[in-house]
Amino acid sequence: MKPQIVGGILAGVLGAFLFASLITADYGSPQEPTPSSNPGLARTLFGTGELGGYALILVLIGVVLFVALLGGVFLAKEEERW
Repeated sequence: MKPQIVGGILAGVLGAFLFASLITADYGSPQEPTPSSNPGLARTLFGTGELGGYALILVLIGVVLFVALLGGVFLAKEEERW
């Protein structure tokens, strides 16, 4: 069989499986959202411990992603040919 036919069959089976999963899933009854407070969110984000909760982790992840972006731009840049 051709690879395109096998790929089409597999895509159709996967699509049917996903469609059946969406149709038969039990989503439960809608509930009211739980109220949250700004001071509670601030304590979770910045914390009261030595490291300051999740803020330091978020900043470090941001720095790593920024460095990865700069590396990608540097690698994608074409060199000028003389």
